[in-house]
Amino acid sequence: MIDRPSERMKRRVLIWITLLILVVVGYTIWCIYKVSILESAKWQALANYQQLTSTTVTASRGTIYDSHEQVLAQSATVYTVYSDNNMLWEHIDGKDDEIASLKKAVASADTEKEREEFTERLSSTLSTADTEKALKNFMPKLLGISEAEFSSKISDRKLMYNILKKEVEKSVADKIEDFMTEHGLDGIRCDPTSKRFYPQNSLAANVIGHTDYEGRGIYGLEAYYDDQLAGIDGRIITAADKYGTEIPYKYKQSYEAQDGDSIYLNIDTNIQYYLEKALQSAVETHLPSERACGIVMDPMTGRVLAMATNYSYDPNDPSAITDPEAAAKLKELEIAGRTDSKEYSDTRLTAWSIQWKNKAISELYFPGSVFKVITGSSALEENAITLEDTFYCGTQINVQGAEEPFHCWSTVDHGSQTLQDAMTNSCNPAFIQIGQKLGSEKFYKYLRGYGLTDYTGIDLPGEAMSITRTADQMTLVDLAAESFGQSNKITPIQMITAYSAVINGGYLMTPQVVDKIIDCNGNIVKDFEPVVKRQVISEEVSASMRTILENVVNDQQGSNAYIQGYRIGGKSGTSQKLDIDPTGQKDYVASYCAFAPANDPQVIVLVMVDDPQGGEFYGSQVAAPVCTQVLLDVLPYMGLLPEYSDEELAQLAVAVPNVEYMTVDEARNTIEALSLSVEVEGSGDTVLKQSPLGVTIERGGQVVLYTDNTTPERTVTVPDVEGMSKEYARQVLQSYGLNMTTNGTGSDSEYSLAEANNMTGRTVPVGTAITVSFSDQSVATW
Repeated sequence: MIDRPSERMKRRVLIWITLLILVVVGYTIWCIYKVSILESAKWQALANYQQLTSTTVTASRGTIYDSHEQVLAQSATVYTVYSDNNMLWEHIDGKDDEIASLKKAVASADTEKEREEFTERLSSTLSTADTEKALKNFMPKLLGISEAEFSSKISDRKLMYNILKKEVEKSVADKIEDFMTEHGLDGIRCDPTSKRFYPQNSLAANVIGHTDYEGRGIYGLEAYYDDQLAGIDGRIITAADKYGTEIPYKYKQSYEAQDGDSIYLNIDTNIQYYLEKALQSAVETHLPSERACGIVMDPMTGRVLAMATNYSYDPNDPSAITDPEAAAKLKELEIAGRTDSKEYSDTRLTAWSIQWKNKAISELYFPGSVFKVITGSSALEENAITLEDTFYCGTQINVQGAEEPFHCWSTVDHGSQTLQDAMTNSCNPAFIQIGQKLGSEKFYKYLRGYGLTDYTGIDLPGEAMSITRTADQMTLVDLAAESFGQSNKITPIQMITAYSAVINGGYLMTPQVVDKIIDCNGNIVKDFEPVVKRQVISEEVSASMRTILENVVNDQQGSNAYIQGYRIGGKSGTSQKLDIDPTGQKDYVASYCAFAPANDPQVIVLVMVDDPQGGEFYGSQVAAPVCTQVLLDVLPYMGLLPEYSDEELAQLAVAVPNVEYMTVDEARNTIEALSLSVEVEGSGDTVLKQSPLGVTIERGGQVVLYTDNTTPERTVTVPDVEGMSKEYARQVLQSYGLNMTTNGTGSDSEYSLAEANNMTGRTVPVGTAITVSFSDQSVATW
């Protein structure tokens, strides 16, 4: 008997099968719903990722120009050379097979023409060994690497992207492409990329800044205007097959790159060069341990014409250490094999942070006596003092709450002084009294008014915030110290901006580095007009301050930025870094701020030399000559020519003309017309040689003319004039038949004395011009 399933059993199995089918169908429906509805975005993205390829079209970074459209920063196309070792060796190893194939083709050619074609190709095809040899001979030399390094880079045949050299010029890339084509190879290619170039090298580097390896601005204007300069990258989206190969005409969509905007600066490269040249000279002479900086501005508009920090760096190679001490330390650690040490890393990072920093806006300093223009103008504006009020020096002054008296920089009592006298003498006790008359409330009011408690708003990153006390925090001792610039810490850009407001009619301007922004089509995106924040003092008080500061320069020419023929106003500053050295005996900041013309200011210069180590530290000794040199270069460049008084004209040094090959009478008349004397040597009728030639000498000097080749040139030993006054030194040199020329600073004060001269004791031709430097020995003004 056969055991068959009952109807009940059949129904039970059917029910279970049906339930199983329902579950599978339900699960399938749920999965379809989940994929197509709930997770549709995810799967569409994955599908697009597999089916579409996206290529980035890099936008070109905008150019930075100076005020005369000189390029300061621009992007250029360079190439990254890389190898696909797998493909490269496949082509190299296939050369023997290719030769064998060509030989067969020659043998089986149907026509003479075909035979010639195959024969020509065969003759130009190298074997595998010869191709490898040619590659290793050619590529390393072209890329500037050793053959061993090149061989090592292409040895791993599995590598499909191996960088051989970055930032290769187009000429090199073209030679690589030609070589690969000529030898029928593939596997070494050149990808175009962009590199930032700075044609002026280190000029204005701390203002311009630089970019990182990905082309993003990280310092200076490159960082501040990165969004405008960078532009917007484009994309090309195309369809691809399962192997990632582009499918032509199937799908393609392009989004064009939007090139970055270009920015045009108020910086003038010529003025920038004058400033950096003068700063470099000061740094070499005075050896500041904390660098030096300078700013040149238009005081009427706030436009920054130049801004420099020394030492700086080259943004083409920003990682190169420019601090000699740090570079030497790093070299020692490298020799010792300690490049992985914390000391090496810390030294390098510190050196980078310092050399990249813009000292003019990012570092605070005690302004010293330059700040007295703020105290004086504020007191005049508030009618706390008048121009006729007097203030007593006494070389020191007691202030309630102070442990000891405040001293004047001078050990000689200035006596009773007006504001003009106090400014000229830079008398600390006098300005403490002026500050007391003003009071802490009004003193702080003008600190705020002059923008010394806030950012200036300059369009550069990294501006530091000043350190000042509010009126309710300010004791009488604090007020006394701040009255002559010794307690509050500010930035150089704050000081020159406030100083500009003192002399420009009282208007506080926003300093501006950028003049305009222009897009890639030449359209003006933004035009920066001068921004007036507020009027701090009246036109009348400002005019009085211009007169006072011009008199400071004229009354003490030897220790200020006096230049014959120009109306210059200025004030020096020497501050003690009390927060670093409580004894106040070692660390100083020397500064000077000058403007011209004094009656109609068109340019203002601030120079700050931080902790000079060369022996001199007064602002009048260290910083004033820098301002003088900058103004000597900048004023004529700006079309501001000197205008001499009769007295100045009589004392003005003259350029010795070239009279060689003139007759003796013509030469004599030409030279004597310039108030110079003539001495003729020889019996000829024509001048064959003269001494001096091509120099500027004091009026009353002597020119020696030689009229034949038989008369020997007269010589003399240069006398020592160190410690002599200008007039006495001139007389001594002239008594030896020599002329004198000065360096233009420190030479017009009755207290000026000649410094040591490296020409002393040398034998020179009679008539030679000896350059003598003078410094004011009356005690330099702070």
